[in-house]
Amino acid sequence: MEKLIQQTMPIIMGIVNCTPDSFFDGGKNFAFEQAWKHSLDLLSQGAQILDIGGESTRPGAEKVSAEQETSRVLPLVKALHKHRQTHDLSFLISVDTTKSMVAEQALQNGADIINDISMLKFDDKLPDVLLKHQPYIVLNHIRGTPATMQKSPYYKDVIAEVAEELVQAAQKLNSQGFPLAKIILDPGIGFSKKLEHNLKLIAQAKKLRKTAKKLSNHDFIWLYGMSRKSYIGNIPGLESSDRLIPSIVSALAVAKSSVEIVRVHDVKLTFEAFKTQRILSDFLY
Repeated sequence: MEKLIQQTMPIIMGIVNCTPDSFFDGGKNFAFEQAWKHSLDLLSQGAQILDIGGESTRPGAEKVSAEQETSRVLPLVKALHKHRQTHDLSFLISVDTTKSMVAEQALQNGADIINDISMLKFDDKLPDVLLKHQPYIVLNHIRGTPATMQKSPYYKDVIAEVAEELVQAAQKLNSQGFPLAKIILDPGIGFSKKLEHNLKLIAQAKKLRKTAKKLSNHDFIWLYGMSRKSYIGNIPGLESSDRLIPSIVSALAVAKSSVEIVRVHDVKLTFEAFKTQRILSDFLY
C-alpha cells in the first residue's frame, strides 16, 4: 500500500459484486466464472485493488448469513491470491464485509484489506480478527444500517460530524493495539446522507481531511466510493443519467484534493480520466 500511495494518481479500487442484488450490477458477476473474468478485466484496465463483496449494502438491502457471504467471496479471493503469486503481481485484494467470520476466512486465504461499511458497529468480534491479522481496514461512515440509513439523515455540520465520528472509530480501534497507519477512512457517500451532504463531502474533501487530521493528529489514508450512486440521480437535471460521466467527474474532484483511493465500477474510463488530469497538470506552470 505504501508504494501505491506514493504514485501521482489516485489508486483505483475496482468493484466486484458477487451478489444477485447490488444496486448497479447485481447478478452480473454473481457466478464465479463471471466474477473471475471481470476481476481480470479490471486489473488489465488499471485497477490496483479489487474490492470483492458478497452482500449488497444498497439502501434497504436485506442481510445475508455469514456462511452465504463467505461462499460467495472466498472462491474468488483464493483464485486471485493464487493468480497473484503465480504471476508475481502486486495488486491488493479487499473484501467488503462487516462480519468477523467472513473477514477471518478472507484474511486466511490472501485478502489484504477489509472494507467495513459499518465502521465496526455491526460485529463486535471483528476488531479481534483485525488485531490478529493486521490487514488494512476501511472504516466507512454510516449511521444506522443499510435498511434504515436513508430515513431522514440529519447533520448540523456534515464535515465536522463525519470527521469526528470516523476519527472516534479509528481511535477506538487504535486503543486496542491496531496501528493508525493501517486505517483507511471513507466518508460514506450515499450512506445516511442527503444530496447536499454527499455533494459537500465530495466538494470539500480537502477540508474533511484537514478536520480529521486536526482531531487525531494523524493524516489518514482516504477512500471515496461515489461510483454510479443514487445521489447523482438526485441532482436536478440528472434524474435520467446513467451516472457514468458524473461518477468520473466526482472522482476527478476528489483526486484534486489528494484522496488516495477511489472505488469505482468503470475502471478503464476512470484510469483514462486520471491519466489525462495528471498529464495536464504537468503543463500548468
